[in-house]
Amino acid sequence: MKNNRPNRGIRIAFGASLGSLTLLAACGGGGGNSAGNGATSVNTTGTAAIGSPIIGGTVTLKCASGATSSATTGTDGSWSVSLKASDYPCVARVNGGQANGVAVASALHSVAAAPGTTNITPLTDIIVGVLGKQDPDAWFNSAKSGELSGAITTDNLNGALAKLATALATLPGKPTLPDSFNPLNTSFKAQKGDAGDGLLETYGAALTASGLSQSDAATRTASGQALTQTAYAATAFTTPGFTSIQIGSSVNLDGTFAIAIADPNRGQYTAKANTDASGNVTSFTDAGKFSAVISLLGNRIGELCTANGVGSVVAAQPGQYVYVSSDMAEVTNLAELNGLVFREYEDCTQSGTTTFDANGNATFTGNDTPGQPDAPVSIVQALTAAGAPDPANHSIEHAKVYKYTANGVTKYAYVTVNSTTTPGANDVPLTFDTNTKFVTIGLSQ
Repeated sequence: MKNNRPNRGIRIAFGASLGSLTLLAACGGGGGNSAGNGATSVNTTGTAAIGSPIIGGTVTLKCASGATSSATTGTDGSWSVSLKASDYPCVARVNGGQANGVAVASALHSVAAAPGTTNITPLTDIIVGVLGKQDPDAWFNSAKSGELSGAITTDNLNGALAKLATALATLPGKPTLPDSFNPLNTSFKAQKGDAGDGLLETYGAALTASGLSQSDAATRTASGQALTQTAYAATAFTTPGFTSIQIGSSVNLDGTFAIAIADPNRGQYTAKANTDASGNVTSFTDAGKFSAVISLLGNRIGELCTANGVGSVVAAQPGQYVYVSSDMAEVTNLAELNGLVFREYEDCTQSGTTTFDANGNATFTGNDTPGQPDAPVSIVQALTAAGAPDPANHSIEHAKVYKYTANGVTKYAYVTVNSTTTPGANDVPLTFDTNTKFVTIGLSQ
């Protein structure tokens, strides 16, 4: 709540660890292709994606009947082939192509138990690894057509899906499958805002942070092994508004500590870090896009800073995200904060202290103005879902309060998103600059 921005006044903070529908026509890849012998052809379609569409990739299917078929993915990652109903089940692979303008480095795999929808993503690749009990590409290359019917069964698919869900929960952020979403056959679009695509983005950031390859993830899942030693989940808040993002961290198999964020607006952020005996992040060994970090209460609350954003305490490392662990409980009764003093942090640096009264009024004293507290400001409106800047001259827009109890001791924390203010001349009301929002955290002493 430091008053170090032009007329922004008091502010406080609250918090605590995978285009166009161009389908390039399928072509027969072998003597068993579906169109012949007078049989009615049926279509299998799907999306190939890694959090963005795989464009120009070659999809190849090998089927239990001995038939093969191929297609090229379109600008939205979609593809389609025609086979006979009697050709199924099939195993599929996508090779090559680009995603986000970058060549896709390794093949991904999937299975089509029947005609209909078959997606090809890193998640379906893991399912194929479980079905084949080995690296997915090795199984695709070696599997005989006569083996596919015995491997691709309802029971085996259900078991593989369960193993996938278990493995995901061991990655940073503990990703989960959306309700009623089956990575194999639930239609989705490889674009922002789609739940399936969001899961792929989250998975991609988490896998990168874990230090594992896609092949590692598939083979470890097949053998029932965890993908990290310990995984943690947290909620990060950022601008604009009070944008909420699920983030994660983990103690990796090699003992490194990892942080993973899949931000739909800013892209992926991953880092490797050192931690102290309490689990707090102390420094980065591989900072990625981050410039600094504040980690408190056993890493249950923190702030992550980047080179992009609004900074005033430390201009080179403005705060980008504040986060709270999933084991922190939200507080709505501000009377609990009466008399508590919080250390407040902005730009990953302590900026001062904040004291609360029983009515939710907060008084901030900045490090640069010791003994000169700012005027009290109420944060009641900021706690609502809609949020609101203080109507007088303060900059709090959104806030949340949390608490954590261990060994009989309760600590309180807050996170806020704030906006700088511009005073009006000649009694014209001040305005709030929505382009210069910033985040802060506070922890009770």
